Amino acid sequence: MFGPPVEAEQEDLFGDAFGDLRTALDQAVSKVLDIADLSEGASLSDELLAEQLAPLGQRSLKHIALLAAGLTDAGVGVQVSWRARDGQVRKSNWTPTGVQRVRYLCEHSEFTEAETILVVGWLGSASSFQGKVEIRTDSGELIRASTDEEITAQLERYFNKRVEAQVEETRVVFAGGRERKIYSIIDLRTLSE
Repeated sequence: MFGPPVEAEQEDLFGDAFGDLRTALDQAVSKVLDIADLSEGASLSDELLAEQLAPLGQRSLKHIALLAAGLTDAGVGVQVSWRARDGQVRKSNWTPTGVQRVRYLCEHSEFTEAETILVVGWLGSASSFQGKVEIRTDSGELIRASTDEEITAQLERYFNKRVEAQVEETRVVFAGGRERKIYSIIDLRTLSE
């Protein structure tokens, strides 16, 4: 796949601020290639693969399952070479066996209805680039959650403070019984000491 060259004007406009950041497309392709690489090899456990798939969510798993189904039905694998905007090249070989493993995991994953829970604790880690936070609850549990754009834009207000978060919790049960919880913050506010 090739895209249009970056115009000199565009490069000057955003070059300093975003020159080292990978584009969303680069990140998405890299994630798919991570999954392809993890699916290869007969001795590998499905747990590592499930850990990569779970945070993507039900919609992304459906799309990956459709891709894998198309390849599996055709009985083919894929060799991919991807050149990111920063010039790095990534190569991956996804065999029919690896494709089948991914398809099976995606198609046999069950997502529960999202449930809203209240989480109280300290916000100790925040990434405005990835829209992710970590909250250590009063019981010591570490909750890693994604944030939407509105909350992500305000994360500096909450960093290293005691917070109360309304969180959507979704459970994913993969083939073989492995379970993972996915958290997404709906509302976040600081608590007075």
